[in-house]
Amino acid sequence: MNKNLVLIIVLFLFLNIHQIRGQQELNFNHYMLNSQVFNPAFVGLEENLTISLLNSLQWIGFEGNPTINAIFLDAKLKNNLGLGMELISDKIGPISSNFVAINAAYHLKLNKNSRRLSLGIKLSGNDHNISLNRFNFDDLTDPNVRTKDSYFITNIGFGLRYYTDKIYFSFSIPYFFETKTINKKRHYYLSGGFKKELNKKLLLNPNFLIKKASNAPTSIDVSTMLFYEDLFWFGINYGASDNGFISPNVSGGNLSFISGFKLIPALSIGYSVTSQIGNWTGSANSRSHEIYIKFSTSKKSVKSSDETLPEEKEIN
Repeated sequence: MNKNLVLIIVLFLFLNIHQIRGQQELNFNHYMLNSQVFNPAFVGLEENLTISLLNSLQWIGFEGNPTINAIFLDAKLKNNLGLGMELISDKIGPISSNFVAINAAYHLKLNKNSRRLSLGIKLSGNDHNISLNRFNFDDLTDPNVRTKDSYFITNIGFGLRYYTDKIYFSFSIPYFFETKTINKKRHYYLSGGFKKELNKKLLLNPNFLIKKASNAPTSIDVSTMLFYEDLFWFGINYGASDNGFISPNVSGGNLSFISGFKLIPALSIGYSVTSQIGNWTGSANSRSHEIYIKFSTSKKSVKSSDETLPEEKEIN
């Protein structure tokens, strides 16, 4: 096996252990803008159809570095129903996955004070491929030369979300069944946040996301976003495992800077850059970049507690 292949396999194993601090599922800096990825109860919170595009390039400069391209659709239906879709392509070294999911949610009004409970369900399919035959081998008799495995895996998940005009909390298991074929573990997500109006134009929006899987450290992300009306925003996101959250020098962590602005009433664009922190990164401290584009069929926008960006009018 040549040196490049060895490097890719080592990188893949390393990421399985450490990327997303022990998590197997996808991780975005803009998680607060596309929360249906980990919780289907978030769909249907905006007034009209929205289409979001996301491109994530991690560890720039490394051969076989993780690359994610995604399309998200989110629509509000009648009778307090919401419908969403995810189309995601994820590549890392010899591993590639083409992922599709349908999310549906029902938003139940609890009282007259805008307190609501959302119930969501996710149906998903994952075309998972391992292709070692993409690489050049020094020894053509190596049995890995022709190694190519492909699996199509279906799953189901659910989510809950309680929210008011100012705060929200959610819990979800986006993929309930553990798949032995690719050794996928069940993940548990807990998230929350609140909004505070500093004045008529400035809105502060802290968020957190906690992820847990068996035999892996708990992953914690904390972000704070500041919005100037609905014209532009910026913020930071800090992520680390629970055992190194206060002091990430040993186990590592990451720090992201996020910004965005509205080009026209129906079109927004965001960007984030991430740097690894901690002694464990060594010489592998290559930055990651993420671009986020969101198009809405509605030109009306008012402040809401549903997602981090100012959103559409509240559900009736």
